[in-house]
Amino acid sequence: MVSIFEFHWKAKNRFQQKQSGILLAQNHAEAEQKLLAKGYQYIHIQRNFTFSRQPKADEVTQFLAQLALLINASIPFKQALMMQQENCTNIKLYQWLLALNASISSGYSFSASLAKLNLYLSKQEIQLIRMGEQSGKLGVVLENIAKTRNQADKLAKKVRKITFYPLIVLVISCVLTLGLLVFIVPQFADLYMDKAQNLPWLTSLLFSLSAFLRQNGIFLCCGSIVVMGVLLCFAKKFGNLTACQMHLLSYIPYFNQVIRYTRIIFFTQNLALMLSAHLHLEVALKAFLSEKMHDRLLQEQVRLTLSLLQQGYKFSEGLNPAVFTPQMVQMITIGEKSANLAVMCTQISDIYQLKLDYQIDLLSQLLEPILMLLMGIIIGTVLIGLYLPIFDLGILV
Repeated sequence: MVSIFEFHWKAKNRFQQKQSGILLAQNHAEAEQKLLAKGYQYIHIQRNFTFSRQPKADEVTQFLAQLALLINASIPFKQALMMQQENCTNIKLYQWLLALNASISSGYSFSASLAKLNLYLSKQEIQLIRMGEQSGKLGVVLENIAKTRNQADKLAKKVRKITFYPLIVLVISCVLTLGLLVFIVPQFADLYMDKAQNLPWLTSLLFSLSAFLRQNGIFLCCGSIVVMGVLLCFAKKFGNLTACQMHLLSYIPYFNQVIRYTRIIFFTQNLALMLSAHLHLEVALKAFLSEKMHDRLLQEQVRLTLSLLQQGYKFSEGLNPAVFTPQMVQMITIGEKSANLAVMCTQISDIYQLKLDYQIDLLSQLLEPILMLLMGIIIGTVLIGLYLPIFDLGILV
């Protein structure tokens, strides 16, 4: 892709008012030319030396929503795309838009250009955009995709919220425990060793653990950093980190229910969106078999359902109630029989969204006392182990 740089500019507009901002360009001359074209004078441009980052999901969603708004306002597509590119402030996203414009100018359609670049949008979304182009309803389709992405983003933030708090408390507990073992426990060890007294097993265990940490602390710290770095690199290369997180959480009570409801909402929301765009059911299901999707269990279920569909079975007969829920399978059956599968999928999504909100609220209320209790047990065990020999009055003589 073309090298793009970020520039900070200051200038005066035609009313002699001071203006400033950020713009992206290939070089200083191009940045100045863009500002002159907008009527700015007394231009001062300075390059910002920043690292480019991947665009966030909500930035891509905002792009789709704004593009839909421009298309629905009867602005020509290429002009709308160019307007989005001019207002973009993320280098990676700007390069992507630049490549999209170049591909479309070469004769490719919008959906073909997206599939060619294969960035930031899922297989389902590209499929929907292709249908929108063919039906002449691209603006409506883009608007629906943006709404679905917003709902999915809110859902992901809720799930992250209930996992972030326990992680913070766990880290604080570990840091406090390590601090006690490394700095406080050795002081007690020197005190008790002078008394030549047999120590309780808990106190001896604490002293042994403290000595081990003090002797091998640097090695353990470096080893942990290396292991974490390798795991992060592996996850970044193969994209398995989210899949592993979901797999681990699925074994924890309450969290497994949250994962299941999240899976149902994701599946029914996207399926309803594709069916509403008049995609064939089999084509819609194949769109879930993307390499970018992290839910391996859902992918296996979709493969099984596709196989049964091709053998002549009904869609509802191929859904496993153990992966989803019996209630969802029953509602899908009703939707099939009434020929309103897309509407029924939307209703399922709404129902399980309410259930998920309740589960998250319940988890938020339960986690705080449980984590405080866990933190108290860990710190309390260390303190009891340290002061236990004092209760043996003979050690004080």
